[in-house]
Amino acid sequence: MDIYSYHHFIFMRLLFPLIPCLLLFLLPLSLSYNLLPLCHQQERVALMQFKDSFIIQNNSYCEYSTTEVASWKIDGNNTNCCAWDGVECNQDTGHVIALNLWFSCLYGSITSNSSLFLLLYLQNLTLANNDFNHSQIPSKIGNLSSLTYLDLSDSQFSGQIPSEIQYLSKLSYLRLHSSFDDLYTESLTSLVQNLTNLKSLFFYGINISSTVPESLANLSSLQILSLIDCGLYGQFPSRIFHLPHLQGLYLLANEDLTGHLPEFHTNSPLKYLILDDTNFSGNLPASIGNLNSLTYFYIQNCNFSGTIPNSFSNLTQLTSLGLRNNMIHGSLPIPPPSLGIYLVSNNSFTGRISPFICNMSSPEVLDLSHNYLSGLIHPCMGNLSQSLTTLVLRSNNLGNTIPKTWPKGCSLKMIDLSQNQLQGHLPRSLANCTELEYLRVSSNQFSDTSPFWLGTLQHLKILDLHSNGFYGAIRSPETNYTFPNLCIIDLSHNHFSGNLPAGYFAQWDAMKSIGAKGLHYMQGYWDYYSIIITIKGVELEYKKIQDDLRVIDFSCNRFEGDIPEILGNLEGLHALNLSNNDFTSHIPSSFANLTQLESLDLSRNKLFRKIPPELVQLHFLSKFSVSHNCLTGPIPQRQQFGTFPNTSFEDNRGLCGWPLSKLCGDSDISTPPPSTFEENQGPKLFFEFGWKVVVMGYGCGFVFGVVIGHIVTTRKQDWLIRIFGKKQHQTRISRVNRRVNRRK
Repeated sequence: MDIYSYHHFIFMRLLFPLIPCLLLFLLPLSLSYNLLPLCHQQERVALMQFKDSFIIQNNSYCEYSTTEVASWKIDGNNTNCCAWDGVECNQDTGHVIALNLWFSCLYGSITSNSSLFLLLYLQNLTLANNDFNHSQIPSKIGNLSSLTYLDLSDSQFSGQIPSEIQYLSKLSYLRLHSSFDDLYTESLTSLVQNLTNLKSLFFYGINISSTVPESLANLSSLQILSLIDCGLYGQFPSRIFHLPHLQGLYLLANEDLTGHLPEFHTNSPLKYLILDDTNFSGNLPASIGNLNSLTYFYIQNCNFSGTIPNSFSNLTQLTSLGLRNNMIHGSLPIPPPSLGIYLVSNNSFTGRISPFICNMSSPEVLDLSHNYLSGLIHPCMGNLSQSLTTLVLRSNNLGNTIPKTWPKGCSLKMIDLSQNQLQGHLPRSLANCTELEYLRVSSNQFSDTSPFWLGTLQHLKILDLHSNGFYGAIRSPETNYTFPNLCIIDLSHNHFSGNLPAGYFAQWDAMKSIGAKGLHYMQGYWDYYSIIITIKGVELEYKKIQDDLRVIDFSCNRFEGDIPEILGNLEGLHALNLSNNDFTSHIPSSFANLTQLESLDLSRNKLFRKIPPELVQLHFLSKFSVSHNCLTGPIPQRQQFGTFPNTSFEDNRGLCGWPLSKLCGDSDISTPPPSTFEENQGPKLFFEFGWKVVVMGYGCGFVFGVVIGHIVTTRKQDWLIRIFGKKQHQTRISRVNRRVNRRK
């Protein structure tokens, strides 16, 4: 080997181990070169002009912006627009092919002269979740003939959708969403019939106000058709159900849209069928069992009738089922193990709850309320509580006792077993449901001592035990932290007795606060609480309990002794009802601290002494009754006390002054004073109600409980908590939830 060959050999021996290192060093440069081609000068300028035509908002809403448009610059080291946030270029040509400015906090208008329309190679344009100041979508959008993906949703566009969209023949994805029905089209047919490559069509809140064109059934590539809250009417073309690739059909919130479910073909690809809040009707076809890919099936608030076909058991992929508010009868549908959401309330289902319900592997929400179900609650319900968050069985004919075993790790947040025929005791194992926020067992036949062992449930906000046979004294709390988050408690129409233990009220921290202060019912869940109140036989429904509502109703029991002064510390309280008991004390002057109080009922007790004159400081007080007691002295004559009728004070032989006819020795006292109540109402009340209606205080029939919205009530029956609807994936609250349950 010569010297040259020797050195070459040594050099190669030394170089060979370095080759992998060199490759690792050069690879990122190569990839960077390939991934980030240099953009074209005219497109860079067009993008900068587009950016400069807007104000980039800088508010708290924009803290979570996904695209930093403000970082776009044409100087320094950031001149390659292909590297800009939200911009994508073709690897070979360098032309801008995608502009994704979703939630970029842009504010301004897009005009027909916008430099956006100079980006002629655009294939993907996403401008969703910005604020284009109610400007119209420019007709020049039709010039972007290479577009395959167009998303202009939730961006405050208004006016007519330009018909030029029909020229975007390559379009496979089109999404338009208007929060306030500001967008409209005069012809859905002409807008989309030529978009033969369309795979996904999302219209939400677009004012179409027409029938659904038959031509949609010719879009053979269509996979998703979503026409939500678009004012559609007339008969829905059944051929659309048979589109060969259709996986999702969303027609909810078109109340005048009629139709029926067709005979489904074998192996249909349909996965999502959502018809809530339409006027679809008829029976469920036996061929529904052919939808073996179906995972979401919602036909709530429609007019379906008949029974559940046996083939329903073939839907083994079903995870969410919503049949609420129809006229379906017969036995409950047997849920497949995959089912997590099971909503069948407000129908006419009969019979027992099938034990097959125990086969559900991970149920989350179970609502069987307002049917005619009988028999017992299956013991397996306790085991299901490991994943179950919501259990609603109210208003059925269920009997016997509640399952005794609720294991540790119970995930339940809401239990509503009211309006049944349940008996016996509340199982002590319910204390294992440490996440429980809402417990309602009212209007049953329970016979048990005070269940205040539930006070260990630190998250409990609503406890409703009214109209049962609970009895005995309420013992003093055994811990220093009992019911700290309790907001609404209703023990009315039971047989509780003895003194009220003042120690509890000292621990009810949530009732001491004015305002919600972070207390939210079922926060983060698609459910929310509702309430029904009866006023003189008329049911009024309010869709949501306000988070800062605080109510105590202990009426129609056998409580005795003093009314604890410490009740005056519950400064967030809006309604207090202690009527129809045996209290033998004076009215605590500390009640003057209850500055949020709107309703106070102390009638039908044995209260004595004067009405504390400090109560005139309760400026929000709209309903007040101390009738049928032993009170004496003058009735306070200032503020709202000049608005209460004489029935609020009757049958107190020692009371005198307006509005009673009995004078107090000074004729001026019985003269109606000028009322400043209406002038000093301040903020809007929960119980805004015209008290020209005289609320008679005879018997327990005027017991009022939970009060919300704009009313003060006397209640003759229980208040209800209603869960309804599924959570929409959109941020907009549309007319989806407008329809009131038509049948109780």
